[in-house]
Amino acid sequence: MPGLGTSFGRGGATTFPQDLVNSDAVLIMGSNMAEAHPVAFARVLEAKERGAKLIHVDPHFSRTSAMADLYLQLRAGSDIAFLGGVIRWLLVNDRYFHDYVYQYTNALTVIDDKFKDTEELDGVFSGLDEETRSYDIASWQYKRDKKGNTVTDPGLKNPNTVLNLLKSHFERYTPEEVERICGVDKADFVRVCEILADNSGPERTSAFCYALGWTQHSHGVQNIRAAAIVQMLLGNMGRPGGGIMALRGHASIQGSTDVPTLYDLLSGYMPQPSALLDHDTLDKYIQAAWRPTGWWANFPKYIVSFLKAWYGDAATKENDYRYDWVAKTNGDHSHLASTFAMVEGKVKGFLIMGQNPAAGSANARLQRKALAALDWLVVRDMYEIESASFWYAAPDGQDPHAIKTEIFFVPAASHLEKEGSFTNTQRLVQWREKAIDPPDDARSDAWFVNDLAKRLKALYADSTLERDAPIKALTWDFDRAHPEPGSRILDEPDLDRVV
Repeated sequence: MPGLGTSFGRGGATTFPQDLVNSDAVLIMGSNMAEAHPVAFARVLEAKERGAKLIHVDPHFSRTSAMADLYLQLRAGSDIAFLGGVIRWLLVNDRYFHDYVYQYTNALTVIDDKFKDTEELDGVFSGLDEETRSYDIASWQYKRDKKGNTVTDPGLKNPNTVLNLLKSHFERYTPEEVERICGVDKADFVRVCEILADNSGPERTSAFCYALGWTQHSHGVQNIRAAAIVQMLLGNMGRPGGGIMALRGHASIQGSTDVPTLYDLLSGYMPQPSALLDHDTLDKYIQAAWRPTGWWANFPKYIVSFLKAWYGDAATKENDYRYDWVAKTNGDHSHLASTFAMVEGKVKGFLIMGQNPAAGSANARLQRKALAALDWLVVRDMYEIESASFWYAAPDGQDPHAIKTEIFFVPAASHLEKEGSFTNTQRLVQWREKAIDPPDDARSDAWFVNDLAKRLKALYADSTLERDAPIKALTWDFDRAHPEPGSRILDEPDLDRVV
């Protein structure tokens, strides 16, 4: 998500499978699209029938590889070097779409003079905090004139223009270096670059498709960001047959991203306030996140509306709409970072809904080790999945007596037994009505969260502690006015109110 979000403002596919029939070339990386997304792959085959070139770059030869016009078997984990080589080749050989890049990207914009690239600082960027191992990105911002306007250099004389910085940064990825790192033949690599360049420009477009091979990669964000750079250099964004097709790995994963369930975002892709940045007050937070153009020019209105929705009458202009109540991140709390934190004993409890990390996340053995280090674990699913049974049924033979995690397995409703929205890979939102009630005491995720929230609010109702005030003031009015007709479950929340 961050790779696409940083590039285009939203963490989702920029195209849709049906549009792939308009592509003149399709590059698939990090995906076995033919077997994992066969319906979407049918559109790729339609494009191929009308003359489009299909390229598959992957360590594993699969049915996707068999259907490709050109297959390159690169070393696992070397994707970033491959994409870096494509970027360099396009720039060095002057094969990027000049008019598009100059008119519709920030290529001519000048970055602050304080910015230093990795070549100047022995492998790191300016702003690195050695203690927290995080970056202060103040030096990465655009240079501004006395009126506050961004500085541009149409002649590209300034070495700190975005395009010149891009050229210097990716200079290292020569075809020879790509061959050495990735293990692919240099001639085949150059052929990929030529196919992409030949099938991009004013009259032609190429598309990128990726899936969990990138999203679960240890450098997945960088892979996706590099692909976005390639597509912008080629002028393939916002045009028929172009774009980046993010093939999602589970039902409504895109929907959970949009909600969002990500640690570093609030609803509507607004950034979560950070204790590590200058986000002490609402004004400072708005100044840091606000953008003068596009939809984000409305950011101040978005965040105030959001805070009012959460805290209602308790949020006023005089108290900064209770911005001080919003949790501030203090580090990396992404999935992999949280997994390591569990292993180190820094996380006491974990709640799993709609996911099975012990089987479906990268490095399943590490995931099981992390779950075994918890004090308690709640798993909601229709079946006893591996994340619930790992303590006695792990394939690596862990001793059940050595695992102290207390596990609560809560029965969940299937998609047929609950209503709600569903957002698919192409970001199409569908509303699904419930067909039947779930059996016994199985309940929907919405029921579980609604009931949990009401119990927490009741638990803190009489508290006089300031730290409990956000929970007490939180607007939570999702109960139905009347029970759902024909249902034996009388306390299912009203999802129309949630929406």
